Order: sequence, then C-alpha cells, then structure tokens
Amino acid sequence: MRHSLLSKWLGVFIFLLCLKVFVFAQQVLQFGFEGKETFFRQGKSDASISLTKHQLSDESAHTGQKSELIKFTAGNGQFAHFFYDFGQAQVTDELNISLWVKANRPGMQLFCRVILPKERDPKNLDQPLTLTMKGDIYQLTGRWQQLTLRQPMKRLREQVNLYRAETGRDPVMADAYVDRLFLNLYGGPGQTDVWIDDMEIGPVLEQKASSTPKTPEEVPGKTLTRRSSEVQLKGTQLLVSGQKFFLRGIRHTGTPLKTLRDAGFNTVWLDESVANSTLEEAVNQGFWIVPMMQLPGADDSNGVPAQLTSQQAVGKKVARFLEQEAVLCWDLGSNLQFEKNSLVSRSAQSLRNADPMRPLAADVWDGFQRYSRSVDQIMLGAHRWPLFTTMELPAYRDWLLQKRRLAQPGTYTWTWIQTHLPDWYLQYVSAKDVQTKMDEPSGPHPEQIRLLTYAAIGAGCKGIGFWSDKFLADSHGGRDRLLALALLNQELQLLEPILVETEEPTWVDTSLPDVKAAILRSDKGILVLPMWMGKGTQFVPPQGSATELSIIIPQAPVGCQAWEVTPGQVKSLPWKRVVGGIKVTIKEFSLATPVVLTSDLSPTGLVVRWQDLQRKMAKLSAQWAHDLAEEEFTKVLTVQTKLETSGKHLADSQMLLKKSRDFINESLNHRRNGEYSEAYATAQRALRPLRILMRTAWEQALRDLDSPVATPYSISFFSLPDHYKFWEEIKAAKLSDNVLPDGDFELPLIKSQKVG
Repeated sequence: MRHSLLSKWLGVFIFLLCLKVFVFAQQVLQFGFEGKETFFRQGKSDASISLTKHQLSDESAHTGQKSELIKFTAGNGQFAHFFYDFGQAQVTDELNISLWVKANRPGMQLFCRVILPKERDPKNLDQPLTLTMKGDIYQLTGRWQQLTLRQPMKRLREQVNLYRAETGRDPVMADAYVDRLFLNLYGGPGQTDVWIDDMEIGPVLEQKASSTPKTPEEVPGKTLTRRSSEVQLKGTQLLVSGQKFFLRGIRHTGTPLKTLRDAGFNTVWLDESVANSTLEEAVNQGFWIVPMMQLPGADDSNGVPAQLTSQQAVGKKVARFLEQEAVLCWDLGSNLQFEKNSLVSRSAQSLRNADPMRPLAADVWDGFQRYSRSVDQIMLGAHRWPLFTTMELPAYRDWLLQKRRLAQPGTYTWTWIQTHLPDWYLQYVSAKDVQTKMDEPSGPHPEQIRLLTYAAIGAGCKGIGFWSDKFLADSHGGRDRLLALALLNQELQLLEPILVETEEPTWVDTSLPDVKAAILRSDKGILVLPMWMGKGTQFVPPQGSATELSIIIPQAPVGCQAWEVTPGQVKSLPWKRVVGGIKVTIKEFSLATPVVLTSDLSPTGLVVRWQDLQRKMAKLSAQWAHDLAEEEFTKVLTVQTKLETSGKHLADSQMLLKKSRDFINESLNHRRNGEYSEAYATAQRALRPLRILMRTAWEQALRDLDSPVATPYSISFFSLPDHYKFWEEIKAAKLSDNVLPDGDFELPLIKSQKVG
C-alpha cells in the first residue's frame, strides 16, 4: 500500500516536473521593428518584381518609431511572397501569430507554413509533409490593420481534409508546428508600398539561433565581420554608423524592454550576467547595449568578488555581447574614485584587447583629469542625487560644470539623472518593504526629472542616462514618471541634430529672476534652454509658469528666426533686435521650454524636419500628456484627501483641483477631435494648478520649521501626512534631564557608578 502510494506521488511529481520544463521551454516572440536589420526576406513570385526599397523606416509606425518598409513595382501575376522563419510554434488553439500591416492597396494576405513531423512528403520522402494555413486579408487601404491566424486548429483540419481529398491519404497531425510565416504582398501590377510592425508569435518551443535573418551576403560557416567601426568616439562627439548620436539611456533592472523602447530610450545598460534571452530581446527592440562590467577586486552588492581577472575571462564575457553587434560601449563602473584609477586602467586595457574599437564609459566621483588622460576613448560621467537634499538646482548645474572642466579638454562627458527616491528615505522613512512595491504616492516629481535633464544638458553633458527603471514601473507608482520621460525623449529626439553639435554652454538671465537660460551654439543654430531654477524646486516644484518670458540671446546671427520646439507643436516665436542681441518672447512659459534660433528653412532643413517629425508624434504625445495629467491628478488628490481628513485644510484646494480636472477633460475632447496640439497644450495647463496646490501645502507645513530637511517627512509633498503625525509626536514629547551634560559622550563618574 505504502509502495503504491509512493509510486502515485512520484508519478505526479514527474508529471509536474515535465509540465514545468515544457512551460518554461515556451516563449512569446515580440518584434517592434526598432532595430537595425529587416526581418522579412523576399521569397517566390510569379510576377516580375522590382524591389525599390526594403528597410526599417521611420516614415510610419503602428507603435514606436519604426516599421519594416517594403516597396516594389510588380508586373502581372498572382503572388509575391516575403517570409520570416522562426523556431517551432506548436499548432494549438492557444497559438497566436499576428502582425500589423499598412499598405497603399488592399489584397495582401498572411500565410503560415505547417510542418507535420510524423508524416513524410510523398514527393520527397526525406522531408516531412508541409501544409499552408491562411490568415487574414488586408483591406483597410492606407490604414494600419492587424492580420492574424485565426482558429489555428480549425485551419489545420481544413488543410488536412483538403490533402486527404486530393491524395486519399490520412496524414498524422500529431505534434504539428508552424516554423514560417509569409505574406503575399501582391496587390496588382504597379507600385506597392507596405509597412509591417508589431509582430507577435507564440508560444514558441524552440527559437532559431539568431533572431535576425541572414542577409544575402552571409555565407554559412563564414565568420561575420564585426561592425565595431559603427561606433566611434571623436572628441566630444559620439558617432554611430557615421551619424552623430545623442545617448538617451537607462539602466535595466526588470521593466519590460518594449515599454522602455516605446518610451523613446535608445540605449540600455545591462548587467554582464544578463540572460541571453534578455540580451536578444534588447537587440530585437532596437537598443544599443552598454554591458556593465565588474572590475577585478571589486565586490558587488552581495559581497561576491568580481571575476574579471584575466584576459581569457574578459574574452568570454565580451564575446557573447559582441555576437549581437549592438554594443555601444563598455561600462567600467560607477562612483569610481581616484585611488581606483590604476585598476580601472588595467581593466580598460583588457577590454581593449578583446574589443579595440568601441569606447569605454566610466562614472567617476573624483580624479577627472587622471581618468580622462589614462583611459583612451573614454566617455566620462559624473552624477549627484540633488533631489530631496539642500542642493539647489543652480548648485547642481555648477557642480556638473566644474566636474566637466576638471577633465582634459575635448573629453566626452555624460551623467546619470535621478529618477528614484534616496536610499536613506527608503530605508528609514518607509515602514514597509518597498523593494517590490510601493502602495502610496511618492516622488520624484516628473517635473523634477525634466529640470534635472535640461540642467545637465545646459552644463554641457553630451549624453543622458536615467538611473532607475524600477521607479518608472506601476509597482512603484511610476507611470507619471514614465510618461514624462517618454515626452522628454520625444523632445530630445526633435532637438538631437543640434544637441550632438553644441559648443561650450553659456548661461544668461531672463525677465524672471528664477528662470535661467542655457545657450548652446552649433553650426545649425542656437539652442536656448530657459528653465525654472527657483529655490526649493528640488523638494517640491512650484507652478514655474509665466504668461510671458523674455530672453536676450547675445551674438545671434543675422537672418535667423526663433522657434519653440516641443512634441506638442513647432511654432515661430516673436523676436526683435535689441542692444546686446536678439530678444525672444515666449508666451505661456512652463518650467522648461526649448527654443532654437536658426535660418535653416530649406525643404530638407531643420524646421521642416521638426514639423514633419512633430506631426508624426503629435497623436501619441497628446495622449501621453493627457495620461500624465490624469496620473498626477490622482496622486495629488490621494495625498490632499489625507491632509483634509487630518484637519490640514488648504484654502482654494478644491478650486485648484476642479480647474485641473476641467483642463484634463478639455484635453480629452481636443484629442478626440483630432486637435492634438491643443490637446497637448491643455494637458500641460492641467498640471499648473496641481503644482500650485502641492507647493502651497508644502510651504504651509514648513512654517514651524527652520529647514525643509528638519524632519525626514518634510522633504516632499507626498510625505506631508506622515510629517504632521511625526510633528505632533514631537510636540507632545516632554523634556528630560540631559544625560550627556559635558557634551563629550562620556558619562560623569558618579552616574557611571550608578549605572554599574
């Protein structure tokens, strides 16, 4: 009996173990077409096909920035196939194969090739039998339409029945799987333009070795030439494929890579021990990769000694990243001190031996000049976390400027931007474990991240990295920060042609004492970044708005015009020549508004490029701006309700909330009517009453304090309910005798005897 029971439990265990292995062997492949190589390859055709363009293009995209574009001219015929091979996706009712298509004519159709592994092909007994299942047909000319393989098992049975009727054979359907999808893009004679985006296939049992199909030039068994020359560092300019590149990166610690890519990041930092599947997904999403390499002798956060100790070890670690051909640079570490220079130099040389072409990135705390001289091709970084400290934004800007000037002239510099709460706050203030989830609203404010970014650019940083993707996740109440960064990345993408060529920055005053403007000059124009740098912004940002803001830009060239450049609109600004330069006036200034002075008005010039790109991103930016306002409104309402419940009333709070809600509703109406610029601007207006409310509530809480950092809870609007509780406890406490009257932390002899 006991033996029988044991056998049953053992059988159940083996079944569950096999089930677990089967489940984990499956994966869903998602392709955003944001990479560097096309996925589909040209197949058979019964018509004459003249392929004019086949590339990843930013002309149109269902989501993200790119899609795969196929343009060709066809003669008379019936089909023109383009196919993509993947691993093995077993045919079940759960099988999902879909992609989005947009074309200039209807008639394109999705097909899938099915393999019956237990049935031989009667025409070639060495090969298994293959059948073809039909998917959806494209019909919405000029619009995006999803093509899907619907009811896979039903489609397979239909094809098996047809095969049985034709041959009289009854094929074995067991273990049937799909290994190829193809599109019949023939829509008739003439010009055909097709865009393909957002492809999903799964669950896939076995993925092929490389997720990127071979190009015609590839020969099996031949070593591929590395594209190391694609990334070069020439002085203060980073070049990718010969084009100047502005780094918009983020450290990856768990947020879905597609989410980060949709938010506009072009570079991702990955740990050297990252799983191969994550690495491949990052490459498929179109990211440039920065592997974070551990230094020899350094300890990681768990106290485990680093393993980068020999050239052989370096070669092994480097090789798997180089296989992906998407490495931007190698990261040597963060907060590197002067004393580690020799160690870092040896590690840099080891990496140079394995990969002599790519730059090296190092985030340095001190020893700027020595690091900039001792390591060739170095991207030198420095960072501070000013939020929720007494470091004001002007001091943060000056600190970055000073660090840059300590390096050797002509050094590429970059910085990390704070997107997270300080560690001390998480450790001492929060009573709950916030490593996995934060239930209460918390900072940083999206406006603070935006201001830090522009302060860093105004200090001359040529690249920007955002420190924590964890605080952009819903688990940490970070959706507002993610949306703000998505809008910021759109703005930086618009400004990139100038950002990659700027000279040494200068700063000027504006018509508002709290607004300072960075001036960055380039051959294509002058970028002016006015930003709010008033006192206390690092704790709680104020309204930071003005009906009108004027800036005098010195040494502006003759013939240039002023343009406001944002994802919401690209518009000309009024200007006039005055003593000292050109006076530009911004209507409805809010926190930070980029302005460019340029005379490049040609059909292929800057202004036309901005207008075209802004039109493409207008719909998405309007939606993101509206969603951002909704998120911030919800957070503010939650905290303000707690304050009101505890008796901390604020005059005009209900009026401010109503005003914000009205703007949000108005933004939604504009967006539904296709008025995207108005929707974006109105959503921005909705944030101003919220900032007024938060700042007023915070200043009210500080009336009894000498400093904003007097209590751990007084540094943020979101922690004000806890601040008032803490302050009431302090006021209720009673004074007792001084146990250290001498102030030297030594007990008097008499008291020490009593204690003994």
